[in-house]
Amino acid sequence: MKRKVYVGMDVHKETIQIAYLTSNSKEILKEQQIKHNEVQIKKFIKKLKLEWNEIHCYEAGVTGYPLYRYLKSLGVNCILVAPERSKTKYR
Repeated sequence: MKRKVYVGMDVHKETIQIAYLTSNSKEILKEQQIKHNEVQIKKFIKKLKLEWNEIHCYEAGVTGYPLYRYLKSLGVNCILVAPERSKTKYR
């Protein structure tokens, strides 16, 4: 049986920073960076699906919606998160 993993994606113009977190872990399981293009994204998804039942999540932004539609076309369970103002020591 495949385990569930939550995949957080920080999307940039040239790259996507990825972090994995399982439902029973409070620490990041793995981090990696891939190029922001369809070939690399498809390769990443194919490899991930072999081992995990994945849920992808990332902040909606300028680069977000085309990636969302592409992930959905690959059969990925993907959730867009509304960008919120992060609380920092300066605010």
